[in-house]
Amino acid sequence: MWLAGLILLIISLVGAGAYDYFGAKLKVHLSLILTFGGAFLIGIIFNHLIPETYAMGTHVGWIVVLGFLLQGVLEYGSQGIEHGHLHSSEGKDSFRIPWAAFGSLCLHALIESMPLQGHDHGHDHHGQLHLHGIEGVDMTLLVGLILHKLPVALVLMGMMDALGIKRSSRWLAIVVFGLMPLTGMLLYDVMVHAGASWSKDVPAWTGGLLIGILLHISTTILFEANDGHHFNRNKLLVTIAGLALAVFTTGI
Repeated sequence: MWLAGLILLIISLVGAGAYDYFGAKLKVHLSLILTFGGAFLIGIIFNHLIPETYAMGTHVGWIVVLGFLLQGVLEYGSQGIEHGHLHSSEGKDSFRIPWAAFGSLCLHALIESMPLQGHDHGHDHHGQLHLHGIEGVDMTLLVGLILHKLPVALVLMGMMDALGIKRSSRWLAIVVFGLMPLTGMLLYDVMVHAGASWSKDVPAWTGGLLIGILLHISTTILFEANDGHHFNRNKLLVTIAGLALAVFTTGI
């Protein structure tokens, strides 16, 4: 758990650092980066998350719908940063962190990381990736969150830069954002071992919410309307590559 949290923190720092060092050059390719991550998420949702989560309890479908709707609410505050939207012209030079967007992103990062330990349950699933020192963590989901969090951190840093927020404040915000996955995993661990009657339902609820959230994000990324719904060759190739990686990591 701690190593997984550290990895996701480092990924957030790397994404923010990439904006600092490459800026506009990297943003040119942001659409393809997001498409690759979105395709990978679609792959693990249907080949990994849905089968395991639906086996955990009843009414999971309604929890997925709730997660889908919850992501819509979160995006109202985050302004769509989760799938690459950067509103650099809104509130330019305000010199203030957009708290609604930042809070939504942090809550999103916390919720989506909670099931990282919830799908393993101590079993050795066929096709699961393993890494020494990170036992018990769902490696397929971890890869998905890495591919998702990297561009989000990049766009978040870009948004704060466009708003004229000083560099030290931007990096402090990125660190807080990067620590949200570890916070989510710790919260999940507390809830599962709380000994309450609802504790047994935590894996199904967190897994269902995660599926709904990631389904909303991944479909929005892949079918974003700002390109006139044109699915060009590069986007198709990147999508196939993302799905292929999902197939490989889930061992299908």
